[in-house]
Amino acid sequence: MGTTTHSTLDIQYQPGDVVHGFRVADASPTPEVRAVAYRLEHERTGAQLIHLHSDDPENLFSISFPTPPADDTGLPHILEHAVLDGSQRFPIREPFFEMVKLSMATFINAMTYPDRTVYPVSSNVKKDLFNLAEVYFDAVFHPLLTEHTFRREGHHLAPTVPGGDDGKNGGAATDEEFKVTGVVYNEMKGAFSDPESRFDRAVSRELLPDTIYAHESGGDPAAIPSLTYERFSAFHSTYYHPSNAYFVAYGNVAVAEYCAFIDERLTGFDQRSVDVSIARQKRWDAPRTMEESYPVAADEPTAEKTYLSLVWLTGDVTDPVDTALMHILSLVLGGNEAAPLRKALVDSQLGQDVTSLGSSAIGREGTFGVGLKGCEPERGQQFVNVVLDTLRSIVDEGIDDDLVETAFSQASFSYLEVQPAFPRTMLFRIMSTWIYDADPFTYLHMGTHIETTRER
Repeated sequence: MGTTTHSTLDIQYQPGDVVHGFRVADASPTPEVRAVAYRLEHERTGAQLIHLHSDDPENLFSISFPTPPADDTGLPHILEHAVLDGSQRFPIREPFFEMVKLSMATFINAMTYPDRTVYPVSSNVKKDLFNLAEVYFDAVFHPLLTEHTFRREGHHLAPTVPGGDDGKNGGAATDEEFKVTGVVYNEMKGAFSDPESRFDRAVSRELLPDTIYAHESGGDPAAIPSLTYERFSAFHSTYYHPSNAYFVAYGNVAVAEYCAFIDERLTGFDQRSVDVSIARQKRWDAPRTMEESYPVAADEPTAEKTYLSLVWLTGDVTDPVDTALMHILSLVLGGNEAAPLRKALVDSQLGQDVTSLGSSAIGREGTFGVGLKGCEPERGQQFVNVVLDTLRSIVDEGIDDDLVETAFSQASFSYLEVQPAFPRTMLFRIMSTWIYDADPFTYLHMGTHIETTRER
């Protein structure tokens, strides 16, 4: 009797096939990342799974949820911390720190973005990967989420004097002897003390005032203490549900193993509707100006401590050709010391250094920004004139073909290079479009998109 063998790059399942409770929606070769890409949906709960099946022994498993913030209390960020503080099967504080001591993991973390929360783990050892995935799975879907955990990770009052109390034990504590504290609260106090970080947050708020991106998903220390335990628990019940879950797997573990693993652990869940629609920012009729201040020490001079910036909304980051064009334009205008926009700003001597020159994104919204630090407020109009005059002259005179060709080479290298954190790169590329109901495989085909860009 003969035997049949399959390469891991062969397509094992076709659209319509059901694999351990998951129906295959798409299965296609993706040679640019040397993988077969599967997209599947869990029939009972609606949970979605993408698996990039490759020969790479470094496997990745992640769970992501769209978590749109409704205010500046940092609820998604606090929840990200709190779910990792014990679950039904692993009722100990911070089980991951205990597992990491014995794990072969190449990466383990959790991240809060302006519109989603991501829990990825990767390992070169399959059993180790599934052990970690088991802990993650129970953490996000069955966390303990006690009020004590919420207070510790979010906000609570603590004595300003070691050994102080709240007055209940005979002490003479007063309101002045207590301070607000908490893991996330303290973390964000540090983040808000950094002027560049504070400036970036202000730009997001003012550039996208009619969207969720006007809110601080990480948490504004001024707003965090207003968050209640009831809202915190309700947010988890709403958004941390399999119907709102996006699973991504990468590596040489078979897709059927992931389907079986997830299906078994989704017992008891049914499908529900979760509204995670994200409104786009209506475009303005005219530019707007904003000013933001940041604190400095009482004895610290304020000379040349001003940051100046111009930022534009440029398009939709789910459009790969426009995104590639903006990246290439960024390289042309500011990719090296001789690039025309960077050189014009340096030569102007209006500030100490150029900052944030190039394309970026805030959620789905593409942006282009250019800034200077080490300035004075009265130089603002001069800064604007230098930027706009330089851009106009580039439009009138054109761009040297060699600069464009060099930028294309740089872009191709950055998009197609196999980097050390390649599994996470694949995760981030998939999630950058998937949660907006756009093609999740868009940025796995960047070679094709760059060629289309070159033709345009």
